[in-house]
Amino acid sequence: MPFAILLAFTLSVGRKVMHVPGKLYGLGLGPGDPELLTVKASRILGRVSVVAVPKGGPDRPSLALEVAAPYLRPGQEILELLLPMTRDRDQRQEAWAGSAREIARRLEQGLDVAFLTLGDLFTYSTYAYLREHLQQLMPGLAVENVPGVTSFAAAASAAAWPLAEGDETLAVVPGSIAVSAMASLLDCFSTVVILKAAGRYREWVELLRRKGLEQEAVLVSRCGFPDEICSRDLDEWVDREMSYFSLILARGAKRQ
Repeated sequence: MPFAILLAFTLSVGRKVMHVPGKLYGLGLGPGDPELLTVKASRILGRVSVVAVPKGGPDRPSLALEVAAPYLRPGQEILELLLPMTRDRDQRQEAWAGSAREIARRLEQGLDVAFLTLGDLFTYSTYAYLREHLQQLMPGLAVENVPGVTSFAAAASAAAWPLAEGDETLAVVPGSIAVSAMASLLDCFSTVVILKAAGRYREWVELLRRKGLEQEAVLVSRCGFPDEICSRDLDEWVDREMSYFSLILARGAKRQ
């Protein structure tokens, strides 16, 4: 038996005998294009025993699984976790806790688990909450975090839109922010990125128009996916159905 195979077998058996828990890997997948995964993330994806992927609903496919598919190998367990997009804090906590328990069961069996998330792990991501629950369940758990390309970095490239240069300033905010707060940010920053802008898209277009900034903005939706939209005509999309994965890059007054 070749030495490398013998060593891997010995370590695997030793882990099970000693009841050593598996390792958790948090993998940022980038915005949607499988080719934007880092080399490190793709290598780990092909090695772990369990791949945990979030789903927004029981009948909705996992976008993270779709992005990761080219790097998976036969025999891996695909653990689908229901993590609904809701503002109900109790419902979110219940979903995070339940998902953490499912992952912990695999880790306690000595299996390495990779949790996948679109974009980056620690930029408006579910992963941070899930990791916290797991570390409460399993103090001392070995964790490795692998960052991913953020949606707004990829969107800026798609639109050929410099986010900041020299001494310019950049604000990245969620689409749930108050309109008054957004107005202040547009006054104070060179560039403002509005993430998950679809739910209040009309409000953001109207605000940009009032400030004379409508022509200094670009909409990017489903960046990195085959049906990506990149448009500088924001009005065209006001009455259209838009993906949850939509953002606006806007020039602030400081850049005029």
